Amino acid sequence: MKTAVSRIPSPRRQQGMVLLIGMILLIILTAVAAIGFRNVTMSERMAGNAVDRNVSFQASESAGKEALDVIETGSFKPGTTTGHYDPPLPRGGDTAFWTQGEGATVSPAACATTEPFSWKSCAAQVGTAYANNAKPAQYVIEKVSSTSSGGSTTTVYRITTRSTGGSDSSEVILQTLYSKTTTP
Repeated sequence: MKTAVSRIPSPRRQQGMVLLIGMILLIILTAVAAIGFRNVTMSERMAGNAVDRNVSFQASESAGKEALDVIETGSFKPGTTTGHYDPPLPRGGDTAFWTQGEGATVSPAACATTEPFSWKSCAAQVGTAYANNAKPAQYVIEKVSSTSSGGSTTTVYRITTRSTGGSDSSEVILQTLYSKTTTP
């Protein structure tokens, strides 16, 4: 009776296909890992930017609340307090006037006529700054109009606030109109 003998291929007859397929799979896995790493890094940056922008927005809103307190407590003093203007700035209602960065350092007398607006020299800073902000938030209060009727006076103020987040690259500028009526 004959027995079946299995033959083991000799090393001379192998052609290296396993090595070639293994190298191709390794290259594919490396490319997938590199793309995944890049996507994770990009997502992390986007999340960081969103947080930075949110911090900036919250600080700018807080500056607006502080400006409202200044008006409500009667501390609005144009001519003597930085950031308080009556009459309003000529281009105060124009978005481009406020959104050109920090501006140059100017004398207080030049604040009403300097373009672009100098946030460095011509705006009031908040008393309490957010810990994560690169710089304290700032605000400008302008008395836009005042009308009297029937013994009461209605005054309209324009409040513009500016804040940066953890870096100067995320700047938020908010503007609101506030109407205050006083009766004797």
